[in-house]
Amino acid sequence: MLSASTVDWLSIPNALDHTSYFANKGNLKLQFMISIMLMSEFLCGFDGTIVGSLSALSSWQNDLGHPTGARLGLLNAMSSITGCLIGPFNAYVCDRFGRRWPLRIYGMTMTLGTIVGVCAGTQAGTGGYVMFLISKGIIGAGMQMGLVTAMICLQEITHPRHRVVCAAIFDPCWSLGSFLATIIIYGTSRAFTSSWSWRVPYLIQVPLAAYVLFATFLIPETPRFLISKGRNDEALAFLVKYHGNGDPNDELVKFEYEEMVQTIAAEKEAAGQTWSQVWNAPGNKHRFGLAALMTFVPQLNGNAVISFYYTNMLKLVGISGAQTLLGINAGLLFFKFFVMIGVSAALPKMRRRLTVLVTWPMMTVAMAGIMGASAAYAASGKTNHHAAIATVAMVWVYSGLESVPAPVFYSYPAEMLNYATRAKGMAIWSVVNQCCGIFSSFVNSIGLNNIGYKYYAFYVALLPCQWLLMYIYMVETKGYTLEEIAYVFEGDQAAVAGVVHSGEASESDSEKKVAV
Repeated sequence: MLSASTVDWLSIPNALDHTSYFANKGNLKLQFMISIMLMSEFLCGFDGTIVGSLSALSSWQNDLGHPTGARLGLLNAMSSITGCLIGPFNAYVCDRFGRRWPLRIYGMTMTLGTIVGVCAGTQAGTGGYVMFLISKGIIGAGMQMGLVTAMICLQEITHPRHRVVCAAIFDPCWSLGSFLATIIIYGTSRAFTSSWSWRVPYLIQVPLAAYVLFATFLIPETPRFLISKGRNDEALAFLVKYHGNGDPNDELVKFEYEEMVQTIAAEKEAAGQTWSQVWNAPGNKHRFGLAALMTFVPQLNGNAVISFYYTNMLKLVGISGAQTLLGINAGLLFFKFFVMIGVSAALPKMRRRLTVLVTWPMMTVAMAGIMGASAAYAASGKTNHHAAIATVAMVWVYSGLESVPAPVFYSYPAEMLNYATRAKGMAIWSVVNQCCGIFSSFVNSIGLNNIGYKYYAFYVALLPCQWLLMYIYMVETKGYTLEEIAYVFEGDQAAVAGVVHSGEASESDSEKKVAV
């Protein structure tokens, strides 16, 4: 063990310090586990783009009866509707049966739902729309459980020195999946004129879902879950194997283990484990409120209009043609992915709260620009070519700005929740996420159909309100270990083992001192 002196946790010796990347077998195996979590989000992005991209194909429109307005909105919202119904049970499954089962359920529902969707429209009549709707419902039932659990696992299994970056690249995987789905649909639209132009891209989801399903049988539970169930030896074995490359005397592994054991015990003693006990514990109402806010903000910031209805937006300014629409969309998605990867790599050096607060006013101006350019096009009698180009340009500006804080929103919720609140807080995140998804998926379609570009005014007004809420309630977590973040909420009364707090988390890593 380390001596009883006060040390900076980042300076504690570890296998990473003296072992090359490929020689560190434990770390390589850990990357395999992390790949399952990232594949979950990649698959979500792939599936989430399907309806928006397929709506540009005449074969899909014919097979599903040309859905528009409320019918198209229901297709996009169906996953959120079933996810909202199932989401609250995820906390119980996670805390009772472990982190792996929700991921397995996700893999199973994605596989089954995709097969049902591929069969949509194979028979004459109106059944194509109904079958595709059922497909999206089945997928949604497991997707939210899988995504929430993947976010939790990324915080709980990742090496502490890599935790921030690994959690941050979760959201870019959505953009990567969305980009590849659009590229594949673009290719199949040129290769096929039949229904296979949309069925082939949809069918690709099956092997991806199978990877998530079967790979979870090859990995252990997270060490924090094992400790919470009294299986401390298994938790220590996990840390030794995957964080210490098999060395039981690794100093960082010893520190991690002791901090986890003592902190989880202190949390149980301080707050208990029932909903009422956790809710009434100091700092937890703030945590739960932030969990809800951190999904309300990105879900209802206007990005969903672009994600689900970019084709419709472009048609409003006179841009049409399947290949043209898909090509512009693919370029936008790749651009967003590039921005998010850059931010993810820099996130350990960035202040989370400041990043969001600086970006949001610029996003408001960009959204107003989209509305203004679209209005100019409409006022010209749909003849102002420059206004149409300006609309596309402003969408790219807005998307680029929106991509800067995006990795924060998907790493921050599970990060700022302590172990006692993590599954429950993410259940709240899940319900709010799906409720916002229902609204944005369903209402956006109706709004764009009925009032066109004027609908953007809703988001121009909402964005400043979101900024104010984040300014008041969002806290800085930069530089803390997962357990130390409790200090931001409870101060010196935080249930954290052996940590000496000597300053704000946002100042410098040297200010986080740990007594071991």
